[in-house]
Amino acid sequence: MEKTLIIKSIVATLGGWAWATFGPAVPFGAACTGMVLADVYTARRLARRLGRKRPTARQRLKFNSSRFGRVIRTLARIYAALALAAIVEQVVVGEWIHLLKLVAAVICFWQGVSILENEATANPHPWARVAGRYLIDKTARHIDPTDLPDFK
Repeated sequence: MEKTLIIKSIVATLGGWAWATFGPAVPFGAACTGMVLADVYTARRLARRLGRKRPTARQRLKFNSSRFGRVIRTLARIYAALALAAIVEQVVVGEWIHLLKLVAAVICFWQGVSILENEATANPHPWARVAGRYLIDKTARHIDPTDLPDFK
């Protein structure tokens, strides 16, 4: 009986420590997850646009398990970075720098640029042409660019 009580106490203590340490990172993780899901959505829109331009490439543009695995790996890296930032903020830097906010802002900026790249690629609108001067063209990631007609 006493051994079970000790194990329960240890598990409860570790759980409380984990929640106190990583709990502040949960809202930042939710915001970053939302940005990643928006990036996935805009990548699907890009694949549809490319598929309309080149119907023979539609099979290569479909969402598959390797692309899903890449999304999961990206989310895992983001959560690891946020967890590390939470630990460093709590143990090393304290209150004078909000490391969680900084890391989440960098991640959201990174995903925001990716969303803009997805929306600007293969898009005939004038704003996309202007953005295309400053952002990369993601067509080459999906299809051989020589296989496609000129979008610009």
